[in-house]
Amino acid sequence: MFKMMFRLFHGKVALAFITLICLLVMSLDGLVFPYFIGQFTDIMTDGKYDKAPFLLIAWLVVWLTIILATFLNSFFFGRLRRLINIELKDKVFKRSYKQGNDKVASSDYMSTITADIKQIENDFVNNSMNFIYCILQGVVTLIFLLLTNWQVGLVFVILGFLPTFIPRLTSKWLRKGTEEWQSANQSYIEELEDGLRARNLLKRYKATGFFFRQIFGSLSNEQDKYYSMNIRQKASSFLVGSLYVISTMTALSYGTWIVVQGDITVGTLITVYMAADRVVSPLISLANIYNEMTATKPLLNKVLDDRPQNELPEPPVFSNNESYLISLNDVSIGFEKNKPILENLNFDVVQGDRLLIEGSSGSGKSTLIRTMMNEQRTIDGTIQYGKTLDGDLTDIFAVVEQQPFVFHNTLRYNLVLGKDVSDEELFHVLEKVQLSHFANESGLNTNLGSDKHQLSGGELKRLEVARALLYNKEILVVDEALSGLDDVSANRMNQLIIDYPGTVIDIEHRLNEEISNRFNKKIKLS
Repeated sequence: MFKMMFRLFHGKVALAFITLICLLVMSLDGLVFPYFIGQFTDIMTDGKYDKAPFLLIAWLVVWLTIILATFLNSFFFGRLRRLINIELKDKVFKRSYKQGNDKVASSDYMSTITADIKQIENDFVNNSMNFIYCILQGVVTLIFLLLTNWQVGLVFVILGFLPTFIPRLTSKWLRKGTEEWQSANQSYIEELEDGLRARNLLKRYKATGFFFRQIFGSLSNEQDKYYSMNIRQKASSFLVGSLYVISTMTALSYGTWIVVQGDITVGTLITVYMAADRVVSPLISLANIYNEMTATKPLLNKVLDDRPQNELPEPPVFSNNESYLISLNDVSIGFEKNKPILENLNFDVVQGDRLLIEGSSGSGKSTLIRTMMNEQRTIDGTIQYGKTLDGDLTDIFAVVEQQPFVFHNTLRYNLVLGKDVSDEELFHVLEKVQLSHFANESGLNTNLGSDKHQLSGGELKRLEVARALLYNKEILVVDEALSGLDDVSANRMNQLIIDYPGTVIDIEHRLNEEISNRFNKKIKLS
């Protein structure tokens, strides 16, 4: 656990050190108040009233110092926590873009960033400071207590720990009560959901009376279990409280006897009594804090683990051959070695090709494309990339998805994606992809994704082609761009794709003969 703490605080040493100093000053609360109250009691008891003002002033100064340390701790620890949150959330987001993590669902990353890291903040980061504070306060106060009067101090501390055994002895009994209520509550919720969904059905068949009796029985059982769970918790608390009172009164009786013997003053007894509680309470809290931090370790390991979640594709193989862009040699593709989807594929994609890959759903079209783009490993055979493609393959391919992604931002933002592009160039590209009604200043500043500006399926796909043109992508991959379009729109979209100034690889379910004849290469998958 300490290794995890050091890992989170790495690179933030200054803030962590200042926070530690603040916690050390705050921990003096465990001895300051018992000491001053004890001294004040002795002064008033002995009638030494002339010393009271000086004691009160010293008490005030120390008290204000502790309050100031508490504020400074909130300030500096808040900044430390902010840096940790930024680091963890940024780390997870950037990891999602790394190779080997493409197939991880976006919802998994969203859950980790929004929920898991928040739980890490609450149960680990915040508790790490509580953990250190409890250790400091317990140790500092214990040393003070032993220096004040070690015999009486030990009696108070030892007896103070006795009530902590009750939760350990009743834990299984309490857990059973909780589990019984959770089971009864789950059954009630399921029946309640069924009853709410089946209202019309139950009314049609005159079965409402039957179901009312059933749901009432389930509700009564759930409430009985809830009552039982609460009574068990209250009984455990009653035993803890009773034992606390008995142990405290026993310790006070011993302390009173010591006072009567003249070995310590009343003020010292009060000091020991208050200080002992500030030893026992933090040390008891440590166990709960440690358990919460330990329970968070799997989440923290998940966030800090930089290993790819899926199998990495093989590094692309580049040849010195300039006659082709992509060459497939006896390639078999799929997800399991003994169950290939497609086998023994042999073909080349050369510069300027218009390649059509046709096939029914499940025939392996999309898998073939992902493999050609080196996003998935081959089962057998090799894929080589021509000399002109040597470099980062993500710079080579543009993909027109069936459902192109649009940021909730302006059209300009969606086109340039951070690239410095002049308005004139944007106007030219928009006109080229038949989005000329957006080729003006107002059009570029249109917020896409809002209720007022929803793009049609065809417009979204033209937007994707426009992006590819702006970024001069060598190969345009089209994933069923014509699906869902009427004949006229499909014809226009396909002509736009065919006119792309690069190489085109288009996968489609089925095309009419006129559109199909526009491609110079065709592969039909069965």
